[in-house]
Amino acid sequence: MLISVRDLDYYINYVTEFDYMKPTLLCLHGFTGTSQTFHFLHAIKTHNVIAIDLIGHGKTSIFVHPYRYTSEQQVKDLEEIREFLNLDKIDLLGYSMGGRLALAYAFEYPTRVNSLILESSSPGLAEADSRGNRRQSDNRLACLLLDKGIEKFVDYWETIPLFDTQKTLSQTVRETIRQERLSQQAIGLAMSLHYFGTGTQPSLWRKLEKEYPFHPYFLVGQKDVKFVSLAKQMNQLMKESTVIEFEDSGHCIHVEKPAVFLATVIQLLE
Repeated sequence: MLISVRDLDYYINYVTEFDYMKPTLLCLHGFTGTSQTFHFLHAIKTHNVIAIDLIGHGKTSIFVHPYRYTSEQQVKDLEEIREFLNLDKIDLLGYSMGGRLALAYAFEYPTRVNSLILESSSPGLAEADSRGNRRQSDNRLACLLLDKGIEKFVDYWETIPLFDTQKTLSQTVRETIRQERLSQQAIGLAMSLHYFGTGTQPSLWRKLEKEYPFHPYFLVGQKDVKFVSLAKQMNQLMKESTVIEFEDSGHCIHVEKPAVFLATVIQLLE
């Protein structure tokens, strides 16, 4: 369903039938994804599972003022959504880009979070030079989207090294991923890259050292070497956190190893 959040329409996907007696797992997808990414979590019985189309993606508003794409504003939107849904505390699951937003929200509203599950995500980039270089890279991708259109962009996006491990997936699964990406609008993805890319989002590294009332879990695929390293660095700073590595998986664990991913999330929510 669509709900109005500070004059912006957000699409809310009830993955499971809602029961006010159960706690709620709120799921945030990655770049080029939608709430449909988490459809397989309907098997979770202990929690309500709700997924959101983030701004610039899926059925959520795209043509809005650029500042609404920023991390600060999206965090405010998430808090408005939590209040609209009349939820007390939430369990929060974020994949990649969605994980960055989940982490930012948890740091801003720590008492609203029961547990934080980050899949293949990071606190951003610590160094200003690195953020500057990444902004340039993201802006080039945004230009590709606007100049060549969504199909040419997806053709390129499928070939980046981050997704090499997905080449062994079945044709059916790969086509499903491709169609989800193609369903996006170029302007929405370009705006997301420009205003909420890793180089634009403020670094959260220093906030990792504080104490929080929730337990963070960092889920990574063993073949995703970069994010395994990032998870271990985060774990060193957040003493109460846990790193969970998935064998024979790359960046997108929930697609490459859905059954194991589901079982792990169920266990973490118990």
